Amino acid sequence: MGLNKGPFVVVDTVSVLDPYGWEGSITLLLDNVIITPIPVTLLSVDVCVRQPERTQVLLDSFFQNAITISGGDGVIGVRYQLQRNDTPIAEINDEMDYADVNDGRHTNFPDFPLVDKTPNRGINKYQLKVVQLAISVPALNSIYIGSRSLKATVIPL
Repeated sequence: MGLNKGPFVVVDTVSVLDPYGWEGSITLLLDNVIITPIPVTLLSVDVCVRQPERTQVLLDSFFQNAITISGGDGVIGVRYQLQRNDTPIAEINDEMDYADVNDGRHTNFPDFPLVDKTPNRGINKYQLKVVQLAISVPALNSIYIGSRSLKATVIPL
């Protein structure tokens, strides 16, 4: 429960200067070829819970989708999950309508807060994972994951 029996926070964060393939980014798709196998874990945090009936875990997550397109309009979908001990507790389907622009780049920051009201006793491993890509843009070149964060705040009741 923390040293003072109050809330405590565990965070895993990656900051990326340029999400388009620079250091720290994760390349999911490059030149229409899947580079990183899906599902892929973006971040994880471990939280110890001693009294699950008197504890809640507030999860706050976000990640930066960065895509490059050489032309055309369409929809890009990235489905991701928050998992506890490899079991999905929430799933987010982030669909982006893409309209062709001059530079062919698009960035999106999906975020999702969640309260886990039923954590397990002991170590709970929370993970943010990309689990599926759905693409209907004919000229999609690349998908990257840039900056990302997963924060767990353990709250005694």
